[in-house]
Amino acid sequence: MVLKSNLKNHSIAIEQSQNQDFFEILYNLYYQKLYLFAFSYTSSKEDAEEIVHDVFLKLWKKQDELSSISNLTGYIYKMTRNGCLDFLRAKKNILAIESNMLQQQNLLNLHALSDDPSSAIIEKELEAQIIREINKLPEKCRMVFIKSRLEGLQHKEIAHDMKISTKTIENHISKALKKIKGLL
Repeated sequence: MVLKSNLKNHSIAIEQSQNQDFFEILYNLYYQKLYLFAFSYTSSKEDAEEIVHDVFLKLWKKQDELSSISNLTGYIYKMTRNGCLDFLRAKKNILAIESNMLQQQNLLNLHALSDDPSSAIIEKELEAQIIREINKLPEKCRMVFIKSRLEGLQHKEIAHDMKISTKTIENHISKALKKIKGLL
């Protein structure tokens, strides 16, 4: 009886050793090819490695069924392709969710900025501050800025009205914008 038990345990150990050897051969034979195959789908080293490792883990769990598979190479490649497709579907769903959340956030921000009465108050305060800063400008500079920015006159028209060159107009506008931006 003890002899039968020892023989049974010995045959199980031999079978496990053979399975490990077979699996190690499979791994050495297919890993690099499957990695490159998965990388062609994912374009990510880490993702491709993870997919291939998952494939080998599934193969290890199904090692009893491997002997009944007639085309092992095709089966392994199909598992890898399916793993890649599952990964890409999951990634697509995550990106869609993130995109949708970002769109909703932007929409909320837009509504908050456009519909909020405080936005109108801030806008009015900013406008009043800009007018105060315009009024602090030297007289000629202020006149040129008002004619250009508020009345919408062209530089040539302002130059003709004020009897100064267009280059002077450009200098006054530049000076006014610098002071207003600096003070705000």
